[in-house]
Amino acid sequence: MRISLLLILVCCSFHLAAQQAPRNYLYTAWKEADGSSAFSNMSWREKQRNHILEVVQQLPAVTRESMLADADKAMSFTWPALPASLYLEFRDNGNRVNFENAQFERRKVLSVLVAGELAGGNGKYIPQIANGLWAILEESTWVLPAHIGAQKAGSGLADPAEQIIDLFAGETAATISWTQFLMDRKLDKYSPMIGKRIDYELNRRIVVPFLERTDFWWMGFNGRPMNNWNIWINTNILQTALMSVNERDTRNRIIEKAIRSADFFLNGYPEDGGCDEGPSYWGHAGGKLIEFVNWMRWASGGKADLSKNELIHRIGTYIYKMHIDSSRFVNFADASASTIPPPHTVFLYGEIFKDQQMKEFAAYLYRLANQDTTRIKTSSLLTFVYDLEGRKSFLRTTPAAPFTTTNWLPDLQVLSLRSTQGSSRGLFFAAKGGHNAESHNHNDIGNFVLYMDGKPAIIDVGVGTYTKQTFSKDRYQLWYMQSQWHNCPTVNGVQQQDGRKFQAKDVSFSDKGGTKILHMDIAAAYPEAAMVKTLKRTFTFMPADSRLKLTEAYELQSWKAPYQLHFMTCLPPDINTPGKVLLKEDFATLQITYDVSRFEAAVERQGVNDGRLSPVWGDAVYRITLKAKGQALKDKYNVDFVIKRRQYPW
Repeated sequence: MRISLLLILVCCSFHLAAQQAPRNYLYTAWKEADGSSAFSNMSWREKQRNHILEVVQQLPAVTRESMLADADKAMSFTWPALPASLYLEFRDNGNRVNFENAQFERRKVLSVLVAGELAGGNGKYIPQIANGLWAILEESTWVLPAHIGAQKAGSGLADPAEQIIDLFAGETAATISWTQFLMDRKLDKYSPMIGKRIDYELNRRIVVPFLERTDFWWMGFNGRPMNNWNIWINTNILQTALMSVNERDTRNRIIEKAIRSADFFLNGYPEDGGCDEGPSYWGHAGGKLIEFVNWMRWASGGKADLSKNELIHRIGTYIYKMHIDSSRFVNFADASASTIPPPHTVFLYGEIFKDQQMKEFAAYLYRLANQDTTRIKTSSLLTFVYDLEGRKSFLRTTPAAPFTTTNWLPDLQVLSLRSTQGSSRGLFFAAKGGHNAESHNHNDIGNFVLYMDGKPAIIDVGVGTYTKQTFSKDRYQLWYMQSQWHNCPTVNGVQQQDGRKFQAKDVSFSDKGGTKILHMDIAAAYPEAAMVKTLKRTFTFMPADSRLKLTEAYELQSWKAPYQLHFMTCLPPDINTPGKVLLKEDFATLQITYDVSRFEAAVERQGVNDGRLSPVWGDAVYRITLKAKGQALKDKYNVDFVIKRRQYPW
């Protein structure tokens, strides 16, 4: 498990921007706000509790009725057991889903019950809330089986002599803190021992190890690069301290340390604000960052102000720069091609930075996530509270996606382009350079995607359901991690390799009279066995024609196997016409043109039977392979992609 943990850390490292000195923006804001004294006044707690109760009572009757109906169903819920054998499945067969589903279900039902009590339970749901809390408080650990290997005893069952903090220990602490914060008096009336037990468990599982230790890798104090773990955990610990820790000095020590730790996350962020973990993880990276910033602002009475910080603002705008249409986002790394970022996080960016475009995008996402706006989701207590408070703003803000035409992130080396400003109509293109040790890395240097009218044509498959293998030494045996299952070449029969030295070089982007050109040399993405000297990949995007031209020039040291180009798609390819591949959608066809004298085309169907991939792509995806006919050591060729209309639906 220690090997697995090391690979997680390598796999989950940011592409750090070179810096002369740490930025420490958060700690600077804390000091300028007069440090701990700014966070010593807890009068906001009662005001906030009363405000939430008022907001709930102002909800439409139909909304409150649905919350009560859901809570009524939860009254008959039997809290699932979490036996040792279930926990050990990860160790024994790599399955992490079975335990996680049972553990997460406890927290989901608790959230439903708390929401129902707020909606007008009048004490009805308190006994079942107490049951849920007691079950969670009695869990041997709040740490997931996939993460318990960080303890000195290694993988297996949790060592009672060592408390460690992972993502979901932090998430559980925040959930319990919110429950106590909102139900405090009712719980005390039911039994004062519940509150006492909450304080005890939060102290031993979270407060003590957080204050006493600096060696948790995600804290950043050991110099390792950070990823979403840092800000996700620190945000949950910050709100836990603010809501549940009553002893002032202890609370202030937690706040200060969380701020110092969170700065390691922000210090490592590239200046372009790009998230190398992709849009699916942005909600727990940039999204958690803005929650953290908001908590600082809130608890300090506005004194800790980061609303002028341009980097943090750019971290927010990344999410719409990667948006394609509806729930479709650019999904490099472990991101999913279909996701809805948390609307409240996008809105917080809009609110703090006075960015109307982000507020409108938040409203757009909220409507995607809530097809029935008379209901409010209660499956996560943390999200429920944010959505509850932001609901009026979401509904009164005109929903709109920015659909920006050109977004170049030079540090991340990711580009997104669209042919039509303010619309998803036409051709959307995104590509990446970077390196093969990015956070949640896939071997995909030079990869790209193409969408027609917001619908996928050339795709990045994404990642399947997480298992033990996903974050182990065998990660790249998974087919969807490999370069041959991305839109990348296979050179001399050799694929790209994982590691920081496997990277794109000479990456540049230019806009020449509306024609946009992305260039990179991806030869260094391949190991020595590929025998490749140069592999220059150039994308020329012509928005007026809804056209992309891919040009590749390569030089090999020797020839061992035919050069192959791969293109992944979710559409059944038609290769019946030599020199053309057709990908047909309802009203448009993506026509791929290649030199038939130099390449032969083949199609392979890849079955998809995975709980994470199947909802996005159905039961199969397809790999188009253009295989070179010759044995040239040096060559250059073009492949054209253009939309052909059959009829206009507009």
